[in-house]
Amino acid sequence: MNLSHAIDLEAMHSRLIFVLAAAVAVSIGLMAVLIPLNLALIKLQWGSIWWLYEAAEYALYVGVFIGAPWVLQQGAHVRVDVVISALPRHAALRLEQLVDAIGLLLCLFLCYYGIRAAVGEYQDGTLPDKDLRIANWYMLVVFATSFFLLAMEFAFRLRRARQIVAGAEAATTKSGF
Repeated sequence: MNLSHAIDLEAMHSRLIFVLAAAVAVSIGLMAVLIPLNLALIKLQWGSIWWLYEAAEYALYVGVFIGAPWVLQQGAHVRVDVVISALPRHAALRLEQLVDAIGLLLCLFLCYYGIRAAVGEYQDGTLPDKDLRIANWYMLVVFATSFFLLAMEFAFRLRRARQIVAGAEAATTKSGF
């Protein structure tokens, strides 16, 4: 794949995870409105939104997984840079590449696991023991999709780091150091 196709794929990926993050934000906003509304309905004895709390549980599950690729892309995840900040720039970039490669492999493994589990749940027709019954395989598809998107983001990070290292090596070669 040439560089322009990789950049197009990365741009599409960025747009997709932005849309997913926006959907997560909307779901959080809806919960912020619907939960007090439900409490008011109960207090006024006008009924209730019976499915709301289980829907919020599902929304939180989906939101955490589907929002994770955007968080990784933005660098807003928890990270401790004590070792990286103490290393020379070149070594720090190499360590970043190693960590990104490990993240890519772990995400691909978890995606594979999620797909296998989703297929098993689909074949079994498993449903949760709740009032709002969404088949378990749907939740596992969310899990697998999230880790596939995370793997893609780690792959893009590796490509960007490789470009930075190549640029730094070219600059070092030109300067004679």
